[in-house]
Amino acid sequence: MKIQVSRVLLSVYDKTGLESLAKSLVEVGAELISSGGTSRFLRDLGHDVTDVADVTGFAELLDGRVKTLHPRIHAGVLADLANDTHRAQLQEQGIEPFQLVVSNLYPFADTVADPQATTSDIIEKIDIGGPTLVRAAAKNHAHVGIVTSPFQYDRVIAAIESGGLSADLRFQLASAAFDHTAAYDARVASWLARDTEQPDHIHLSLEAVSSLRYGENPHQKAILYSDGTPSWWSRAELLQGKEMSFNNFADAEAAYRLAQALPVPAAVVVKHTNPAGAALGESVLEAFTKAWAGDPLAAFGGVIASNAQIDRATAEGIIENFVEIVIAPSIDQSAQKIFASRPNLRVMSAPAPAVGGRDVRIIEGGALVQDRDNVHVGEWRQVSEGEAREADLELAWIVAGHTKSNAVVLVRDGQVVGAGAGDQSRVGAVNRAISIAVERAHGAVAASDAFFPFRDGLDALATAGVVAVVEPGGSRNDDEVIKAARDHGLALFFTDRRHFLH
Repeated sequence: MKIQVSRVLLSVYDKTGLESLAKSLVEVGAELISSGGTSRFLRDLGHDVTDVADVTGFAELLDGRVKTLHPRIHAGVLADLANDTHRAQLQEQGIEPFQLVVSNLYPFADTVADPQATTSDIIEKIDIGGPTLVRAAAKNHAHVGIVTSPFQYDRVIAAIESGGLSADLRFQLASAAFDHTAAYDARVASWLARDTEQPDHIHLSLEAVSSLRYGENPHQKAILYSDGTPSWWSRAELLQGKEMSFNNFADAEAAYRLAQALPVPAAVVVKHTNPAGAALGESVLEAFTKAWAGDPLAAFGGVIASNAQIDRATAEGIIENFVEIVIAPSIDQSAQKIFASRPNLRVMSAPAPAVGGRDVRIIEGGALVQDRDNVHVGEWRQVSEGEAREADLELAWIVAGHTKSNAVVLVRDGQVVGAGAGDQSRVGAVNRAISIAVERAHGAVAASDAFFPFRDGLDALATAGVVAVVEPGGSRNDDEVIKAARDHGLALFFTDRRHFLH
């Protein structure tokens, strides 16, 4: 059954598109009830508006905190018009029902994201009357339509002009309204618990941003969602190329996080979220060239990330290879012209990913939640003397922490020359890294994301020519591992911190 709109309550913060909606309502003869800034906005458009205060008999109180919170408003929104008792009570109190409520909420998330906002500013943007109105109208969608977004105005206008709001439309609007208030409350609750290390509840409120072509595989459906907070990808600029896919986003996240964890300038190549190459250089071009040369076979079709601006020379080097994505803080104009010759190549400029925060992984019926790992170089204990090439060891350690476990990474002269990733055994990861490095293992250093459980890993590294190793330590066989390092003259460092990445 369609409901013709004759009485409307309007109370919105975002007034985008309100002119068109108000015009349509006036044209069908609807009475406009409003307050505060919305009332002034409508009057400035030349419309007759009844103030909420005239309906309630109370002026706005507490600097506008109390406007619509009144029985004469909420009874008109919540009355079940199929209930004779409700209808009689409305008539007895002289209350007219509403057929439509238009309300959107204070910009809480935007205020939280504003670095200039104070705690008082943020608290003031916790809406009370708005969510109450929205939930009341959504509950009573059998008799009331609820509009919470300017993006809904066109559909509502079309319905009004075609005779009224259908039951299906009212149901869809009510569903969207509860989504809206649930997301809003989740963001408020998350902000209030921002300093709680292990909150009793974590509220995940995700809004669909766009459909993706498919998921990890063509038979899997996929959608990109946002939690509403600023992120590298939400603020990124896709300068050219096809739209990002599910795998593209996952690889770009892994690549950019690693690149931003390294000294400037650095470049990395990531394939299937694992580093295929990473390097430091005097220039971005040198860093990229070294990173790609680390394992050209694995780098084919990968993601290139840098923590410095991509210039023309680097762009010319990149397009000589098959690459899916290039991401950096900025891409200069001359580089963009070079990339334009590869129109399918995705080229993005983006701010650095945030450090810290929560890592949430969905499992059936729940989620695993942890602090995001921050791989850094701290105070290391040297437990065996030898050639300690600190810069290379630090690079190997950071890259190992960004490589799926079990992980062993070999570095020589600021270049990853071999990486064993996701191996079921530690010595297996060692052998994989050595097989990639071959002769480049001579004089290289190694990092392991977790301890060596036996000396076989150290024996294999030393035999390949590795001169120094960094690992967390903590094995029951540490003495055996230290002895192996001393037997081979390897410099061995313990970090006392593991960096598994599953």
